Amino acid sequence: MAMTLTLSVDPTPDAPALLLRPWRESDLPTVVAAYQDPAMRRWLSVLVDSEAEARVWLERQARRWADGSRLGFAIEERGRVVGHFVVKGADTAAGSQTSVGYWTLADARGRGIASRCVQRVSDWLFGPQDLVPAEVVELVHSVGNAASCRVAEKCGYALIATIPAQPPQFPDEGHRHVRNRP
Repeated sequence: MAMTLTLSVDPTPDAPALLLRPWRESDLPTVVAAYQDPAMRRWLSVLVDSEAEARVWLERQARRWADGSRLGFAIEERGRVVGHFVVKGADTAAGSQTSVGYWTLADARGRGIASRCVQRVSDWLFGPQDLVPAEVVELVHSVGNAASCRVAEKCGYALIATIPAQPPQFPDEGHRHVRNRP
């Protein structure tokens, strides 16, 4: 998988274009700051508490990108990172489930960034690209995360199951949404 893969998200009348690109070492301060947000920490299963842990997180993103198991994108708006987007199991030829996930910085929430990225990446996964096109893409979130439920629904992901909690990593029940190839 090429480390240069980027995806652009078109601007809307009310919002600028977005760029999804691989994470860089220069993004370290953003990762450290993002993981200090209590609202975000509420929903994530992996936490970053220091600059050293953020460096490990960035290295893990690059390693998983290189082996094709996980494409971790920084979401950039006007040259500033405003979130993270991940595609897991994009190599559907290996029999894995393709899924998407994301987080946005506190000051970027409520502006449609997550839904615009989910829509763009879903279209890409279902379309012609270097990967094996996906037949089904899933989006999983905690039952209590109403904002993620709205994103899933807005982007055509149907709620198909409630997943039991699996403490300690997943202390809450989850929703499993899926979208099938059009």
